[in-house]
Amino acid sequence: MNDGNLEVKMWYVPPVADKDAEGVLLELYNQDLEKDGYIWNTTRVWSYRPELAAPWRQVLKIIRSNMRLRAYELVTIAASRAIGCVYCMLAHGEVLHKNGFSVQQIIAILEDFHTADLSPLEVHMMDYAFKISTDTSLITQADIDLLHQDGLNNQQISDIAMAAVARNFMSRMFEAFGVNPDPELQVREPELWDYLKKSRFS
Repeated sequence: MNDGNLEVKMWYVPPVADKDAEGVLLELYNQDLEKDGYIWNTTRVWSYRPELAAPWRQVLKIIRSNMRLRAYELVTIAASRAIGCVYCMLAHGEVLHKNGFSVQQIIAILEDFHTADLSPLEVHMMDYAFKISTDTSLITQADIDLLHQDGLNNQQISDIAMAAVARNFMSRMFEAFGVNPDPELQVREPELWDYLKKSRFS
C-alpha cells in the first residue's frame, strides 16, 4: 500500500458482515472468535469464496513445515516488502518479534536486509524471494548457485521459492481488496505499526 493514511483506508471490496455470514464463512468467522476473540481480516478476505480458505491454509502449512521458522519468516518478509503489503509486513514482523528479533532489527530488515546483520545465507534467500516478488527476469543461475554454495539443496531452494510465491498470492490479494492490518494487530505492535504507516513502499 502506498497510502500515507493507512488507518482510515477502507476496503475496496467490503467483506461479508458478521451478521450476514453463513455456512463455511460463518464457521471461519467463529473459529477466529473462539481462538483469538476477533475476526482477522486475513479471514474476511475469503468472504466470497470461503471454500478456498481451508485448502489454501493447508498449502501454507505444508510449505512452512519444510522450513525453519526463521527462514520462512525472513523469506515472507522479503516478499511482503517487495510487494509493499503493510498487512503482511506487520503480521510477520510480529512473528519475528515474538521469536527473538527486536523491533529495531525488524525495521532494519525492512529498510535494507543487506545491512541488517543477517547471515549471507539469509541475505541470499531474501534476495531470491525479493526478485520472485518484483521481476522474475532478474533471477539468474547465479542466484541459485549462491544458495547451493550456502549449503542448500534443490528441495530447500524450491521451498524458498514456494514460500515467496505463496506470499505473493496472499499479499497481492490483500492489496487488491484494500485490506488494512487488524486494529488488534496494530495495538500489539505499536512501534512497528508506527514505522509502517509512515513509510512508503513501492
